[in-house]
Amino acid sequence: MSEMTRTTAAAMRRFDRQRGLSLIELMVAMTLGLLVSAGIVALFMATNQSNRTQSYLARVQENGRFATGRIEADLRMAGAMFRQSSVSDRDAWRQTANGALLPRAAIMVNATGFVLQDMGTETGRQAGWTTSEAYPLSAAYFIRGYECSTGTCNPTVPTGANGIPAVGTGAGNRVRGTDVLTMRYVRGIGWRYSLPPGVVTGYASVFTLDPASNAGTPLNFVNGDLALVSDCSNTPTIFRVNLSGASQLTPASGTLIQDTEFKPGASDAACDARIFNFTRDFTTVSYWLQLAADPNPSAAGRLIPTLMRAENGAAQEVAQGVERLDFLYGAAYLGNGGMAYLDATQVQANSNAANCSPPPAAFARVYTGPTSTWREPGCLWRSLRSIEAHALFNTVDDMGATPQQDTAYWYSIDGGTGPVIPATTMPVTALPVGRMMRREFMTVASIRNGSN
Repeated sequence: MSEMTRTTAAAMRRFDRQRGLSLIELMVAMTLGLLVSAGIVALFMATNQSNRTQSYLARVQENGRFATGRIEADLRMAGAMFRQSSVSDRDAWRQTANGALLPRAAIMVNATGFVLQDMGTETGRQAGWTTSEAYPLSAAYFIRGYECSTGTCNPTVPTGANGIPAVGTGAGNRVRGTDVLTMRYVRGIGWRYSLPPGVVTGYASVFTLDPASNAGTPLNFVNGDLALVSDCSNTPTIFRVNLSGASQLTPASGTLIQDTEFKPGASDAACDARIFNFTRDFTTVSYWLQLAADPNPSAAGRLIPTLMRAENGAAQEVAQGVERLDFLYGAAYLGNGGMAYLDATQVQANSNAANCSPPPAAFARVYTGPTSTWREPGCLWRSLRSIEAHALFNTVDDMGATPQQDTAYWYSIDGGTGPVIPATTMPVTALPVGRMMRREFMTVASIRNGSN
């Protein structure tokens, strides 16, 4: 046998001995493979869970920032009225002060059949004011809070076609134990006007509007609208008007409460007198929480607490997954010179002579009782310096396998010292807990438009 033949035979024998794996080798290889696969699966699941958690938290963050920003923007407008000031200096009315939003004076109502928007049959007339006498609107009608820490609210929340939904447990009901806030302001800059020469009074008044004084905004008056006139020599007054010609307004016959006392002042070079459409440009904004049906067909019957915003009775959704809503009001006290954050019930309860500054002249001019019984309910509402809004947001949807400790939260309104894991139902609202993460958002807005 040649040398080459012997070498080839030896190589074939070695190949025969290495042709397979032993059982032990196979088991070791499988075990290592399973360990590597398990690690990859665990890493994938952890990454997936982390991504889901971040996605849910991003939703909470986005909803919270958007909702609190929207609330803050409305709070900063509360009580606003273009160029309206409580000061008596004529220089404060000069036309060079374009764009100024100054503290407003008390607004007098000199019209029959006047009803505040979204307030049911509420007219704003205080006790002691006769039906034949013009009356002022309290600051409480420009910022009005409703404390609802229990099943009822103080004061009672107006409901109905243009009001707030009743509290309940069904779709469309207001969430139990959550606050309501309504704020009002006059939108737009109004129009300058002129009056005919001579003494103008009562139903003989004819206001000729200047369309160019509010460029880009067409005149929007129709017969029967309420007008608010703001001049330099009188308290701002609301009255009913009819349209006379393309740009002329006259008080509607028979609607002035005090015809002979209605003597509007004219605009001049030093006074930028304005007239507003109080029916169409007086904006009422309300916030509350409402239960909405889950649109997902696989979650039939599930209700989602939703932050609602209504403007002049037209409600729309702001953000979903809002479980709590509370407002605190920073009121300046006359007695101690400081400021305290109160709920709506406390603001009303502390509205007395000891805490409130003297009433505006409009409230005192028919004053007949002792100094402690001003005809101005809720006088502390005109002493607000800021409003603090608190809201508790959740992830809207259940997060599945989220560890229970991750569902712990802390809502500062409830007190406590740190996060706690919720029980089977949420406190105050009694909403289902689910497997969700929760975060509190808060904003503080200064009341920059002043008080009466």
